[in-house]
Amino acid sequence: MLKRRRFFLLVAFFAAFLFVLSCAGSGKEAKDDEAQPRTLPAFDYKGKKIPVVIMDFETRVPGHGWRVGQGASDMLITALVKTKKYKVYERDRLNSIMKEQKLQMSGAVDMSTAVQIGKLVGAKYIITGAVTEFGVAKTGAHGGGYFSVGKQHYRATVDVRAVNVQTGEIVFADTGSGALRSRAVSVLGFGGGESYDEKKASESMRLAIDDVMSRIYIELN
Repeated sequence: MLKRRRFFLLVAFFAAFLFVLSCAGSGKEAKDDEAQPRTLPAFDYKGKKIPVVIMDFETRVPGHGWRVGQGASDMLITALVKTKKYKVYERDRLNSIMKEQKLQMSGAVDMSTAVQIGKLVGAKYIITGAVTEFGVAKTGAHGGGYFSVGKQHYRATVDVRAVNVQTGEIVFADTGSGALRSRAVSVLGFGGGESYDEKKASESMRLAIDDVMSRIYIELN
Protein backbone atom coordinates (compact mmCIF):
# COMPACT_ATOMS: atom_id res chain seq x y z
CA MET A 1 0.00 0.00 0.00
CA LEU A 2 2.83 2.36 0.94
CA LYS A 3 4.69 1.58 -2.27
CA ARG A 4 1.56 2.27 -4.32
CA ARG A 5 1.08 5.60 -2.54
CA ARG A 6 4.67 6.58 -3.23
CA PHE A 7 4.22 5.61 -6.84
CA PHE A 8 1.21 7.87 -7.28
CA LEU A 9 2.94 10.71 -5.46
CA LEU A 10 5.88 10.37 -7.84
CA VAL A 11 3.56 10.38 -10.83
CA ALA A 12 1.73 13.43 -9.48
CA PHE A 13 5.05 15.22 -9.04
CA PHE A 14 6.10 14.50 -12.59
CA ALA A 15 2.67 15.50 -13.88
CA ALA A 16 2.85 18.85 -12.08
CA PHE A 17 6.38 19.45 -13.32
CA LEU A 18 5.55 18.60 -16.90
CA PHE A 19 2.35 20.65 -16.76
CA VAL A 20 4.40 23.73 -15.92
CA LEU A 21 6.85 22.82 -18.65
CA SER A 22 4.06 22.32 -21.15
CA CYS A 23 2.53 25.69 -20.32
CA ALA A 24 5.87 27.27 -21.12
CA GLY A 25 6.36 25.59 -24.43
CA SER A 26 4.12 22.67 -25.30
CA GLY A 27 2.74 22.83 -28.78
CA LYS A 28 4.39 26.18 -29.44
CA GLU A 29 6.79 26.68 -32.29
CA ALA A 30 10.04 28.60 -32.22
CA LYS A 31 12.84 29.29 -34.60
CA ASP A 32 15.94 27.17 -34.06
CA ASP A 33 18.82 29.21 -32.71
CA GLU A 34 21.21 27.86 -35.32
CA ALA A 35 18.94 28.62 -38.27
CA GLN A 36 17.75 32.18 -37.83
CA PRO A 37 17.19 33.91 -41.17
CA ARG A 38 19.28 36.98 -41.75
CA THR A 39 17.66 40.34 -41.15
CA LEU A 40 15.59 41.30 -44.18
CA PRO A 41 16.61 44.53 -45.86
CA ALA A 42 14.32 47.53 -46.09
CA PHE A 43 12.56 47.23 -49.43
CA ASP A 44 12.80 50.81 -50.64
CA TYR A 45 13.85 50.18 -54.24
CA LYS A 46 12.81 53.02 -56.56
CA GLY A 47 14.57 52.10 -59.80
CA LYS A 48 13.50 50.25 -62.91
CA LYS A 49 12.34 46.72 -62.27
CA ILE A 50 14.80 43.99 -63.18
CA PRO A 51 13.25 41.22 -65.34
CA VAL A 52 13.97 37.70 -64.09
CA VAL A 53 12.81 34.18 -64.80
CA ILE A 54 12.54 31.71 -61.94
CA MET A 55 12.71 28.07 -62.95
CA ASP A 56 10.96 25.38 -60.93
CA PHE A 57 13.40 24.17 -58.30
CA GLU A 58 14.67 20.61 -58.24
CA THR A 59 13.82 18.43 -55.27
CA ARG A 60 16.90 16.57 -54.09
CA VAL A 61 15.38 15.14 -50.93
CA PRO A 62 14.51 11.43 -50.90
CA GLY A 63 10.83 10.76 -50.39
CA HIS A 64 9.67 14.12 -51.72
CA GLY A 65 8.47 14.82 -55.24
CA TRP A 66 8.56 17.73 -57.66
CA ARG A 67 5.84 19.62 -55.80
CA VAL A 68 8.27 20.54 -53.02
CA GLY A 69 10.60 22.19 -55.55
CA GLN A 70 7.74 23.95 -57.30
CA GLY A 71 6.43 25.17 -53.97
CA ALA A 72 9.84 26.60 -53.09
CA SER A 73 10.09 28.44 -56.41
CA ASP A 74 6.54 29.81 -55.96
CA MET A 75 7.54 31.17 -52.55
CA LEU A 76 10.59 32.85 -54.08
CA ILE A 77 8.44 34.40 -56.82
CA THR A 78 6.12 35.88 -54.19
CA ALA A 79 9.02 37.13 -52.06
CA LEU A 80 10.80 38.83 -54.98
CA VAL A 81 7.65 40.44 -56.36
CA LYS A 82 6.93 41.93 -52.92
CA THR A 83 10.29 43.73 -52.96
CA LYS A 84 9.10 45.69 -56.04
CA LYS A 85 12.62 45.40 -57.43
CA TYR A 86 12.03 42.51 -59.82
CA LYS A 87 9.67 41.81 -62.67
CA VAL A 88 8.97 38.08 -62.54
CA TYR A 89 7.41 36.42 -65.54
CA GLU A 90 4.31 34.35 -64.86
CA ARG A 91 4.53 30.59 -65.20
CA ASP A 92 1.65 30.49 -67.71
CA ARG A 93 3.50 32.80 -70.08
CA LEU A 94 6.70 30.83 -69.71
CA ASN A 95 4.88 27.55 -70.28
CA SER A 96 3.32 28.92 -73.44
CA ILE A 97 6.65 30.09 -74.83
CA MET A 98 8.47 26.92 -73.86
CA LYS A 99 5.76 24.74 -75.33
CA GLU A 100 6.27 26.50 -78.64
CA GLN A 101 10.02 25.93 -78.34
CA LYS A 102 9.54 22.36 -77.06
CA LEU A 103 11.31 23.15 -73.79
CA GLN A 104 10.51 22.08 -70.23
CA MET A 105 10.33 24.29 -67.16
CA SER A 106 12.47 22.48 -64.65
CA GLY A 107 15.31 23.24 -62.28
CA ALA A 108 17.11 20.30 -63.88
CA VAL A 109 17.20 22.03 -67.27
CA ASP A 110 20.71 22.60 -68.62
CA MET A 111 22.11 26.10 -68.38
CA SER A 112 22.20 26.78 -72.12
CA THR A 113 18.48 26.03 -72.34
CA ALA A 114 17.79 28.24 -69.34
CA VAL A 115 19.67 31.10 -70.97
CA GLN A 116 17.68 30.55 -74.15
CA ILE A 117 14.45 30.82 -72.17
CA GLY A 118 15.66 34.07 -70.63
CA LYS A 119 16.43 35.56 -74.00
CA LEU A 120 13.03 34.56 -75.37
CA VAL A 121 11.19 36.53 -72.69
CA GLY A 122 13.69 39.38 -72.40
CA ALA A 123 14.88 38.56 -68.88
CA LYS A 124 18.17 39.79 -67.45
CA TYR A 125 18.65 36.86 -65.10
CA ILE A 126 17.61 33.23 -64.89
CA ILE A 127 17.22 31.96 -61.32
CA THR A 128 17.50 28.23 -60.70
CA GLY A 129 17.51 26.32 -57.45
CA ALA A 130 17.22 23.06 -55.59
CA VAL A 131 15.66 21.96 -52.33
CA THR A 132 18.49 20.07 -50.63
CA GLU A 133 16.92 19.55 -47.21
CA PHE A 134 13.27 19.29 -46.20
CA GLY A 135 11.95 17.26 -43.32
CA VAL A 136 11.52 16.75 -39.61
CA ALA A 137 13.70 15.25 -36.90
CA LYS A 138 12.60 14.24 -33.41
CA THR A 139 14.48 14.56 -30.14
CA GLY A 140 13.35 14.05 -26.56
CA ALA A 141 13.42 12.14 -23.29
CA HIS A 142 11.24 9.41 -21.82
CA GLY A 143 10.58 8.36 -18.23
CA GLY A 144 9.84 4.66 -18.00
CA GLY A 145 6.63 4.92 -19.98
CA TYR A 146 5.13 7.43 -17.54
CA PHE A 147 6.09 10.66 -19.25
CA SER A 148 7.92 12.00 -22.28
CA VAL A 149 9.16 15.36 -23.44
CA GLY A 150 9.95 15.74 -27.10
CA LYS A 151 10.75 18.27 -29.78
CA GLN A 152 10.17 18.16 -33.49
CA HIS A 153 12.59 20.12 -35.65
CA TYR A 154 11.30 21.18 -39.07
CA ARG A 155 14.11 22.25 -41.36
CA ALA A 156 14.49 23.32 -44.99
CA THR A 157 17.49 24.29 -47.09
CA VAL A 158 17.61 25.66 -50.64
CA ASP A 159 20.53 26.31 -52.96
CA VAL A 160 19.92 29.13 -55.43
CA ARG A 161 21.84 30.43 -58.45
CA ALA A 162 21.31 33.35 -60.79
CA VAL A 163 22.73 33.41 -64.32
CA ASN A 164 23.25 36.47 -66.47
CA VAL A 165 21.29 35.78 -69.65
CA GLN A 166 23.65 37.74 -71.90
CA THR A 167 26.92 36.24 -70.70
CA GLY A 168 25.85 32.87 -69.29
CA GLU A 169 27.87 33.68 -66.16
CA ILE A 170 26.70 32.61 -62.72
CA VAL A 171 26.50 35.93 -60.90
CA PHE A 172 24.87 34.76 -57.68
CA ALA A 173 25.05 31.52 -55.70
CA ASP A 174 23.99 31.06 -52.10
CA THR A 175 22.14 28.87 -49.65
CA GLY A 176 19.10 29.68 -47.54
CA SER A 177 18.06 27.78 -44.41
CA GLY A 178 15.04 27.91 -42.16
CA ALA A 179 13.90 25.89 -39.17
CA LEU A 180 11.13 25.67 -36.60
CA ARG A 181 10.91 23.54 -33.50
CA SER A 182 7.92 22.56 -31.40
CA ARG A 183 7.60 20.81 -28.05
CA ALA A 184 5.13 18.12 -27.02
CA VAL A 185 4.62 16.73 -23.50
CA SER A 186 3.00 13.43 -22.56
CA VAL A 187 2.09 12.21 -19.04
CA LEU A 188 0.83 8.63 -18.71
CA GLY A 189 0.06 8.68 -22.40
CA PHE A 190 -2.11 11.79 -22.30
CA GLY A 191 -1.59 15.15 -23.97
CA GLY A 192 1.55 14.25 -25.81
CA GLY A 193 2.94 13.60 -29.17
CA GLU A 194 2.74 15.70 -32.26
CA SER A 195 2.20 14.30 -35.71
CA TYR A 196 3.88 15.74 -38.76
CA ASP A 197 2.66 19.31 -39.24
CA GLU A 198 2.69 20.30 -42.90
CA LYS A 199 2.06 23.94 -42.01
CA LYS A 200 5.21 24.10 -39.89
CA ALA A 201 7.20 22.30 -42.56
CA SER A 202 6.04 24.86 -45.12
CA GLU A 203 6.91 27.70 -42.75
CA SER A 204 10.45 26.37 -42.40
CA MET A 205 10.68 26.46 -46.19
CA ARG A 206 9.42 30.04 -46.26
CA LEU A 207 12.11 30.99 -43.74
CA ALA A 208 14.72 29.41 -46.00
CA ILE A 209 13.38 31.33 -49.00
CA ASP A 210 13.34 34.64 -47.09
CA ASP A 211 16.88 33.93 -45.98
CA VAL A 212 18.25 33.58 -49.51
CA MET A 213 15.91 36.25 -50.93
CA SER A 214 17.42 38.88 -48.65
CA ARG A 215 20.80 38.31 -50.29
CA ILE A 216 19.35 38.19 -53.80
CA TYR A 217 17.80 41.61 -53.15
CA ILE A 218 21.16 43.05 -52.08
CA GLU A 219 23.39 41.41 -54.69
CA LEU A 220 21.32 40.97 -57.85
CA ASN A 221 21.14 44.32 -59.60
